[in-house]
Amino acid sequence: MAHGSSGLSYSCACFYTDNIFIEQYQMHVSFTDEEKFTKKYHKVKKEVERRMKLAEESMQRKSEISLRYKPLHPELYVLQESFLSADFLEAVHFCQSPHASLDGLLNLLDSIPDKRIYRLPVFVPQFCKDFVEELEHFERSSLAKGRPNTMNNYGVLLNELGFDDSLITPLREKYLRPLVSVLYPDWGGSCLDSHKAFVVQYSLDKDLDLSCHYDNSEVTLNVSLGKEFTDGNLYFSEMREVKLLLNYLCSSFFFFF
Repeated sequence: MAHGSSGLSYSCACFYTDNIFIEQYQMHVSFTDEEKFTKKYHKVKKEVERRMKLAEESMQRKSEISLRYKPLHPELYVLQESFLSADFLEAVHFCQSPHASLDGLLNLLDSIPDKRIYRLPVFVPQFCKDFVEELEHFERSSLAKGRPNTMNNYGVLLNELGFDDSLITPLREKYLRPLVSVLYPDWGGSCLDSHKAFVVQYSLDKDLDLSCHYDNSEVTLNVSLGKEFTDGNLYFSEMREVKLLLNYLCSSFFFFF
């Protein structure tokens, strides 16, 4: 708002179109005309409707996969301690011991100063190799595949493939929970009672326009599973503190919890 020499007042036109705060929804919107506004927010309604169907569609795919898919490496579907790296097991066993402490645990991890981001090997190389082969085998099948989200077109929801009950859940309950209870007691680490596990695939010719996205999990585990990799970085905004564990093995596939 400004005043001219004649005493008239002026305001920027954007005041009537941009950053209009809707208190009921605690959000800012833009408005140029009713038709454009309706079209824009009709897309939001369609996205909500799509999300409401996700669970049912996922169950249908999971049922079809269990009936028709023949695993390449069936032994991978049940967690074995031999799948896990010695460094990872040492850190978990320390967290389960009577003298567990954050300072002691940090001696076993690499960390990014002041970020509460930690790195250590999770799986042994042979498991990573076999797991990637299993995923590629499934991708070559004609079965319907649920993708991790609306941005990633390459990847698999692990619960649909049958990994949840006997691989991911034991990994979370027996191994991850003790670790994150020491690392993140203020973020509910000891109450790690659910997860969403999936893989995404990155390469120079796939999903090149991924945008910054919001992750609302309390604790995130990223595991790089391996094959061809030369260099790359993960970037995190300062909107909230990020919790991350990384495998040393570089790859094109990732877990997210």
